Amino acid sequence: MNKNTLAQIGRILLSFLFVFGAVSKLVSMPFFDGMVAELLLGKDYFDNPVGMIWVQWLTRILVAAELVLGLALLQNKWFKKIVLPATLGMLLLFTIHLLYEGFRQVNGFIEGNCGCFGDVLPMTNLESIIKNGIGMLIGIFVSVTFKKEDVFKSWVAPTLLGVITLFTLSFGIKSYEAESPSVLDELGTMSGIELHKADSIAEAAIAESESFFAKPEIILLEAEISKLNTDSVKRTKVASVKTPSDITLELLSKYAPEIKSQHITIGTKMVCLFSMTCSHCQEVYRDLSAMKASGKLPNLYLVNYGSEYEQNYFFSQAGDSKDPHTRTEDFTHFKRMLEGKTYPRILVIKNGKIEKEWDVDTYEKSYVMRYFGIEKLEEKKSDGLELELQSGGSPW
Repeated sequence: MNKNTLAQIGRILLSFLFVFGAVSKLVSMPFFDGMVAELLLGKDYFDNPVGMIWVQWLTRILVAAELVLGLALLQNKWFKKIVLPATLGMLLLFTIHLLYEGFRQVNGFIEGNCGCFGDVLPMTNLESIIKNGIGMLIGIFVSVTFKKEDVFKSWVAPTLLGVITLFTLSFGIKSYEAESPSVLDELGTMSGIELHKADSIAEAAIAESESFFAKPEIILLEAEISKLNTDSVKRTKVASVKTPSDITLELLSKYAPEIKSQHITIGTKMVCLFSMTCSHCQEVYRDLSAMKASGKLPNLYLVNYGSEYEQNYFFSQAGDSKDPHTRTEDFTHFKRMLEGKTYPRILVIKNGKIEKEWDVDTYEKSYVMRYFGIEKLEEKKSDGLELELQSGGSPW
């Protein structure tokens, strides 16, 4: 294999790197917006609506520039004068940023998500630095061996764009397979009152059968038994019609079985589905952790998607407030529990029925506070020595 062929392969690899990065950020823009906003505006970026407008413009410009560079790497116009230097410059700039973030935070190199591929393919800062280093070496090799006559066919650029886009979107494909719950699962979703009624019916039937020969009114007894059976059939038919709440609870029980120990069908509970690398999820959990001090928020249970390292970082961002939780690294299972919604997904479950629900598009801290009658939040100041009272912040 000659150097010219290697150079062309190098250009395709660099193009793949940039186009994949652009498309993956595009399909997870809320995540990428949050990462950049936290970097430029701080952790309370949701309370800065003007700043968030400029952050969103910046993120979209970055995605557009990354996509343009990825495609420009497959053509020859201004390749050595503009395209290749801009490519190497962007890789170097982001590598310097990753090094800074790695040294600035505890375990900054091995925890969290650098955001290079959005939330589609989480990578640590160290992994991204290695990736960028390899990319820069490829870019230098291409620069040295590039010849103007090495031109790609006209179909290469659009074909590669289509393949990479399909590859990126494939990460978001979720299963819609329907599975019927077992009899035990059906019983598990019944409230305590329903179970008590079922026991009473069974006891009544046994008592009637034991006194069968002691009663002369056999016809009356048969009528009573027939009525009990009819009522039982009616109840069975009603129970077989699943509501949206029933389906959601079945999915949670199937893909996060530890949740059964929380008895979420009794009383009022709040179940939160969080991605550990999602800055929106981190912000929502910080809000909920602050609301708990009011005593008006229901007990929380978290269903977390991500690695153990990412989960530790997630909890540290909320002041090490670790509520009962379960963790999964199976993205397909997590997406199935989301049921097509976008994380964070927050469910308020009252006696086995979903009473209220929020996701990334509908959640606002002030709305949640009003819903539970929380007027003020008690939060620590930055020095951690005093307390101050704050009302609900501006919605994001």
